[in-house]
Amino acid sequence: MSIKVCHHHGFTVSDLDRSIPFYRDLLGLELVRVSERRNLPSYDQIIGHDDIVLHVAILRHPVNGFLLELCKYDNPKGQQRELDNIFVGASHLAFEVEDVVAQYRALVAAGFGAINPPVDVERDGQVVARAMYALDPDGISIEMFQEFGDIVSR
Repeated sequence: MSIKVCHHHGFTVSDLDRSIPFYRDLLGLELVRVSERRNLPSYDQIIGHDDIVLHVAILRHPVNGFLLELCKYDNPKGQQRELDNIFVGASHLAFEVEDVVAQYRALVAAGFGAINPPVDVERDGQVVARAMYALDPDGISIEMFQEFGDIVSR
């Protein structure tokens, strides 16, 4: 048994009409489709709840094909919870961007923010990246970084 490829990453959101423009217009993902899922026993079994009703938006990165799934649950109704990167099970996406400062300014101009403005990431006395955690309309962390060196091997 082996994993073939990472197919998609998913977030549960409170409002697709707010989330889609954030990921499409500000981050540049392409909207593939929005669909409703209901009366599907397989979904009930996979998700572990009865009578699942949800709306799903699929977005794709135009260059590398990465897929992002945004789900809004209508039944059972989606529930808000505190979000913080320190919680076990917390998740985030990380996007490499050409200019993280420009991305930050665009987010702020559009009425969104970040945990903090971009900061330099130093390892072994060298700046290897500039990064921030942006916040989507539900406060979900989206890491954005501008790489200056090989940050994976450091």
